[in-house]
Amino acid sequence: MPRSKFDKPRFPPIDKLRAVILERKLTMRKTWHDLAEAANISEGYLRRIVPTTPSDQWNPQIREALCRYLGIRIKVEVQDLFDLSGDAK
Repeated sequence: MPRSKFDKPRFPPIDKLRAVILERKLTMRKTWHDLAEAANISEGYLRRIVPTTPSDQWNPQIREALCRYLGIRIKVEVQDLFDLSGDAK
């Protein structure tokens, strides 16, 4: 049976930070060894977490070290979805 536009997507959403890190790694011609040294972790561990773990679940120190080394600025926004002020009126 052919797929229709109402079928669920086959792929997970794009992890934008991971995509930017991999793109910068490629354009700056850095190796996994270079990135691991910058983050002060082993190369094997870095190779394991990048493709298998979403970037928001990485250790913040590793994420910040990689971004600092590659010249990526991170802006974190917190969104409050539970607002009691509307119920108190």
